[in-house]
Amino acid sequence: MITEDTNYTNIFNQLYELAPISLKCIIDSTEYALQDPTWHPEGHTLIHIKLVTNRLHNAYGDINLVLAGLFHDLGKVEVTKWNGKTWTAGGHEDISTDIVWNFKNWIIKMGGDVEIVSFIVKNHMRVKFLHEFKMAKIIDFVEHKYFDYILKFNSADFGGLSLEVKSLLDMTEIKNKISEYKKHQEENIIINTKFNGNIIMQHYSLRGEELGKAIVSFKNYIKDDLNIDFREFVLSNDSDIIMIEFNKSLA
Repeated sequence: MITEDTNYTNIFNQLYELAPISLKCIIDSTEYALQDPTWHPEGHTLIHIKLVTNRLHNAYGDINLVLAGLFHDLGKVEVTKWNGKTWTAGGHEDISTDIVWNFKNWIIKMGGDVEIVSFIVKNHMRVKFLHEFKMAKIIDFVEHKYFDYILKFNSADFGGLSLEVKSLLDMTEIKNKISEYKKHQEENIIINTKFNGNIIMQHYSLRGEELGKAIVSFKNYIKDDLNIDFREFVLSNDSDIIMIEFNKSLA
């Protein structure tokens, strides 16, 4: 049974004692999964797991976060290797996720939601590389119903011996980029309804290369002769005006 007290709670030890023997064996083996001391000066993976699990419990008191802390790096046992310069564990999150599902009944018994725990464990590394994603993937990830769990988890998943979590990742810049991207996509839809190749072909006998050249010429005409950005021009005018100006560009 998990207990509480008024001091810092070592939830890791409590969960460990309640874990089945097969899970304990996996947890014990993480002591031999070494880590890059640049990012993990605290030492081997087992120390890190203990710290992350305890930080999450004492900061948030959410069993799903706590269980994710316990499981998130168990996969390092299988993939940790020396690359000639340091210890690496690429892909450990996928193996850790498999371990989550292998012990789903125990997770449920502990009060956890396996879907949430699995999502956190599988994606706990992705949040560290958000800036490398294409915008569509960023949106899918950030707008996922469990993404807030990722932010909280990330605040506890770091190297060192501190018992306190860090501030949540500032998402302001990313959210602004998402808003700009969505606005741009919505504008693209509006532009396409007002001006596209099919509309031109309905009015002019232009096809293939000639059609492409005419569109390029029209865009240059809007920019150079009317001195306005093409997107702004299409967005601010109706289809009739656009086609009138297109006709002028052909003259």
